[in-house]
Amino acid sequence: MTSTNDIRRWATALPEVEETEHFRFHVPVFKVRGRTFVGMGQDSTTAVFCVCEQEAYDVAAADPATYEALRRPDARKSFLGLQVRLADVSADRVQALVEEAWRQQAPKRLVAEHDRSSSAEAPK
Repeated sequence: MTSTNDIRRWATALPEVEETEHFRFHVPVFKVRGRTFVGMGQDSTTAVFCVCEQEAYDVAAADPATYEALRRPDARKSFLGLQVRLADVSADRVQALVEEAWRQQAPKRLVAEHDRSSSAEAPK
C-alpha cells in the first residue's frame, strides 16, 4: 500500500510545495502556493486529491469501492476532491494522481515552467 511517506516524497518533488497539517484532523496536507492539492485521510489509508470535479465523479462511478467524490458536509456542499482507498490502487496510479492534483491547483505559469524544465532534463 502507498504510504504517507510515498505521497510526501512525490508531492514535495514538485515545485513550490509545502507540507502543513490539517487544522482539525492533524494529518499531512500538501499545498502549492497556498492551495491544497492532496490531503491524507485520518487513518492514512485514504487520501483526497484535488482533481477536476467531473473526473472525480466519473472515476468514483466506475469503481465506488475504491474512489469517492467528496463534498463538504456543511451547508455549502462544495466539492473537495477524489478520495482514494490507497490499498486498492497501484503506487503508479497514486503518483499520477499527486501530479494531476498539483497541476489542477498550481498556477498555470508554474505548471508551464515545470513542464519546460522537465522536458529540458529529459534524456534525448
